[in-house]
Amino acid sequence: MSKPAFIVDGFMEKEIIQRLCPGRPISRTDLNGKSVTIEAICKKVATFVRMWGNRYYPIIVLVDKEARNMNFDEMAEALRECLFAQGLHGQDIRVGVANRMIENWILADWETLAGGRKKPVVTEGVNGTSVIRSLKGSYGKTTDGVEFFLNARQEIMYENSESYRHFVNQLDGIDCPYLDFRKVGL
Repeated sequence: MSKPAFIVDGFMEKEIIQRLCPGRPISRTDLNGKSVTIEAICKKVATFVRMWGNRYYPIIVLVDKEARNMNFDEMAEALRECLFAQGLHGQDIRVGVANRMIENWILADWETLAGGRKKPVVTEGVNGTSVIRSLKGSYGKTTDGVEFFLNARQEIMYENSESYRHFVNQLDGIDCPYLDFRKVGL
């Protein structure tokens, strides 16, 4: 049986995880933005992993790619390699990177978010917050964003977002009802 703990970017992600996997430990890096180095994120994540000792497994890390000049999977691999270089190779650490931000996963289920409005050609990698704000008129990450994410259909996000699919595929074996959906688009 898994006993996951989570390390996320900020408040929105923490609120989402608290709703999806209540009672699990969640820490925030509070390190957002394209100017934050992978090494800085790595050091912060490593601090939490060491603090928890071997009490939790797996450790699930979820961060935003932001506007970095790399692919989401390249960033995930760079972060994973950095964590191993920090001496954490004995830990079950699973790294997900939203391309560009977690709002892009919400955009992946455009129909639920926008109803009948015309879908943009690209939803992955754009500034998801700006798209949602222009669509809805206003947008609060920790209020609206959490609800939009929880209302989005996992199977549609899985089908339409490569970064969401990459993240979810790493979560096999985790006891979380949210993950019990039929994965399409394989």
